[in-house]
Amino acid sequence: MKIAVLLLMVSINIQAAISIEQWRTPEGAKVLFTQTQGLPMLDIALNFDAASSRDGEQHGLATLTNSLIGTATKNLSEEQIINRFESLGSEFSTNSLKDMAIVSMRSLSRADILKQSLAIFTQVVSQVDYQQAYLSREKKQTLRALQASKQSPASIAAKAFNELVFADHAYAHSKIGSKESLANIHLNDLKNHYKKYYVAKNLTIALVGDISRLQAKQIARQISYGLNMGKKPADNPAVTPLKSAINQHIEFPSKQTHLLIGQTGMNRDHIDYYALYLGNHILGGSGLSSILTNEIREKKGLAYSTSSRFTKMKSNGYFLIKLQTKNTQADQAKNIALTTLKNFVNSNIDAQKLQDGKDNIIGGFALETASNANILTYLSIIGFYDLPLTFLSDFVNKIKTIDAQTVQKAFAKLIDTDKLIVLTVGAKK
Repeated sequence: MKIAVLLLMVSINIQAAISIEQWRTPEGAKVLFTQTQGLPMLDIALNFDAASSRDGEQHGLATLTNSLIGTATKNLSEEQIINRFESLGSEFSTNSLKDMAIVSMRSLSRADILKQSLAIFTQVVSQVDYQQAYLSREKKQTLRALQASKQSPASIAAKAFNELVFADHAYAHSKIGSKESLANIHLNDLKNHYKKYYVAKNLTIALVGDISRLQAKQIARQISYGLNMGKKPADNPAVTPLKSAINQHIEFPSKQTHLLIGQTGMNRDHIDYYALYLGNHILGGSGLSSILTNEIREKKGLAYSTSSRFTKMKSNGYFLIKLQTKNTQADQAKNIALTTLKNFVNSNIDAQKLQDGKDNIIGGFALETASNANILTYLSIIGFYDLPLTFLSDFVNKIKTIDAQTVQKAFAKLIDTDKLIVLTVGAKK
């Protein structure tokens, strides 16, 4: 009990200390800033609605466009960019997901170093020089990754599940595309994608570090001023819920079967977000203490680990239960997982399990917001998904007030156990 109280106090103190300020630059970029002290660093994340859900029919285009940022500008080669960041002790990276394309930098906040780092960063982001040599190199690396994924049952299962749960939605395809789609992507396609989506009005800037608000405003303006103003694209349509159950098996010569069970999930502003978050944590999101682990691993010894999760995206993500087990035990594991889920959806959680889940989330949340990098991620999420600035400070109190009946009703409303995807990848039993 003392540990739980201590974790709660730590969490509340951390939340109280995180102050988020928000504004827009004259060019239209949204900015979220949190000032931190003690560590002479600044973390910046530029988040564009420019990821794979904007590929259209050219699957893999957004990822290629993002990955070539930092290879060359009109004045700097890739080697010069790398060397200049390294000489300043600064870190530069890119990443592209389904919703969000990210360009980020970490730098010392010392005035002379920060000034130089920002100059390079701004040039790299706003003056991208897409060159055929780098595109050819990236395509070759992507093709190798695609070939390797064909030898991985986990990758095969993940790809198939995405295609089943998202169907004809823009989330359905792999963010790195396919061999066929890559062959039809050319240099001008990258330039056009960049020109359309890497614009100020389609940008959320997250800043966390040891700088003042005035400095943050100047930095954000410096970044957005270098970009075209452009416009924000219309939102993708919501993911359509499944109309019926889907059972699919994919043959793969392995000793283990990968089992995936799930369906359409929620987005980050879902009305039952907190109840579903807490419920999933208890069901399968809390590792060895979860209900699924207890039923499948501890009682039956069918899998080393099993988990459940919600992916939370703009147009609805998915709910997923995942495990792997011996081929001969796949049916047994599947039946237990389905029974456990149905029982969870149709009955209230035990009071002690509910309290343990709350304590675990609250204690862990304190650690999740204890570093600049993690705060940066939350600021990016809050800004990109238009969440309230009080999201972090409200989180603990929202979780604390949820009762068992609220969790059960939220799951029963969202999860239709008669319309689940049940996907297995493995050898014949």
